[in-house]
Amino acid sequence: MTEEQRAQALARTFLSGHISRRDLFRRSAVLGGAAVAATTLGPLLAACSTAGAAAGGSSTSAGGSGSGSAGTPVSGGTLTAALTGNPSSMDPAAAGIYTSLQVLDNIFSKLITMDENGTFIPELATSWTQDNDTTYTFNLVADATFHNGEKFTADDVKYTFERIANPKTASSYASAYTAIKTIEVVSPTKVVFHLSTPFAPLLTNLAQNGEIVNKKAIESSDPTRKPVGTGPFQFVEWVQNDHITLKKYDGYFKKGEPYLDQVVFRFLAVDKSRIESLQSGQLDWIDAVPLDQLNALKSNPQYRYATSARAGIPDFLALNCSRAPFNNKALRQAIAAAVDRKEILDIAYFGAGEQGVMEVPSGSSWFGGTPPYANGPDLATAKQKMAEAGHPDGLTVTYLSLPQYPELQKTGVVLKEQLAKIGITVNIEQLEVTVWFDRYAKGDYDMTSAYWSGTIDPDNFYSTQLTTGSPNNDTKYSNPALDKMIATARATSDEAQRKTMYQDIRKIVWDDSPLVFLHYETINYLMSTKVNGSTVNPPLELRFGQVWKSA
Repeated sequence: MTEEQRAQALARTFLSGHISRRDLFRRSAVLGGAAVAATTLGPLLAACSTAGAAAGGSSTSAGGSGSGSAGTPVSGGTLTAALTGNPSSMDPAAAGIYTSLQVLDNIFSKLITMDENGTFIPELATSWTQDNDTTYTFNLVADATFHNGEKFTADDVKYTFERIANPKTASSYASAYTAIKTIEVVSPTKVVFHLSTPFAPLLTNLAQNGEIVNKKAIESSDPTRKPVGTGPFQFVEWVQNDHITLKKYDGYFKKGEPYLDQVVFRFLAVDKSRIESLQSGQLDWIDAVPLDQLNALKSNPQYRYATSARAGIPDFLALNCSRAPFNNKALRQAIAAAVDRKEILDIAYFGAGEQGVMEVPSGSSWFGGTPPYANGPDLATAKQKMAEAGHPDGLTVTYLSLPQYPELQKTGVVLKEQLAKIGITVNIEQLEVTVWFDRYAKGDYDMTSAYWSGTIDPDNFYSTQLTTGSPNNDTKYSNPALDKMIATARATSDEAQRKTMYQDIRKIVWDDSPLVFLHYETINYLMSTKVNGSTVNPPLELRFGQVWKSA
């Protein structure tokens, strides 16, 4: 087994819930160097959901203006998209990193998905009802087939989620479905989910990571390398370190789709190579657009630019609540009041994204409440809190920095200058990624910048980051009253009530300041102007079923 394969296996074990993040980081340290860890394990911070700005869903523009879809769709052609690295697996139950998910979204279908505005829409389910707090009924399409010719039925739905729950699968998403008690097959086109407890994020989880698989396909071949779904494209080949090719599935249940004959995903980790290949026409689509080039590229009429207002990555300053000095609430409040988020946005992120004030961006339907620092830094309050904390003359703290992540490194430099204004001296300690992971998980730090993804439903953030005892609660913050509020919000079905609950939860988090929201990072895509019909939905999926290319 290669070091890359060991890293991928370790990633799957962590995402299945079988080891804690602390164990993940400890074990990653024995792998073959920082390069493997950074490539395979580093994306877990953005893939633990599995993980991007004006309000109103996704936006697509050509040279800064215009439409992302013009004219009547035409059939034919090949779309070539770039991914930043090799996928880890083609098995939806095991695929935990972003590059895997972007390919799988075109091979598999889910019961439901989301449009660019975050609204649940049918896919393999034609309709669904919540019969009571713990019962959901789904009516299914009657004419879908898998790429191996097997007819899709309710049995496939039952098999999919029972397979995810089976510990032998070591699924990346088992924790997303622990509330499912049984799945009842009523007929080939009707299935009922019975939950053991009310679980409000169920539909969100189904829309994010509920790809339906076929038992015969799973058992007759290697699902990690030969995926079989009901999606618009079927798998052709995977050439390691080079590309994956998909072709149009003629039996796709959405008649008339897809328009493209073929989709090719090329693996290009170097920013310069992706940009040059897009400029030369060798690529039609790239993501991970370099932030220092973003403004120039998205205003270039040669390209279309797309982003999402409803999903992405919240970046935050983590303060270690388990030890001095940040086991002092007043000191944490001083930090929160002193931070200039606009300056961090402009310097560390080149103006891309938006100032971070909570776990979701301003375009999210869950956005709500007024943070105490909404109007910028308040140095008078910060100095008052410094005195209240017992440090009127200041103190010295250490910031752990990651040179492998330029934005987080620059954030540390900006924070050093900002906190000096209230008497805090920040020493910056630069670490290799595996060492940083280990120290962050163990709580061996004062402060550091971190991020989390997949925050479509606020529960994904609060239940993982700030619940007592959560393996991902790396600030070591504990508030039993907040734990109860998070659990209650998770079990409440009424969305309006949940939104009010999360506003109350945010008030406590803003006041206690175990972490300080800094920035909300959007996911940016760039494509040829020949690419039409593209949208960006909250799960940040590259779904090419409705995409077409003009001449």
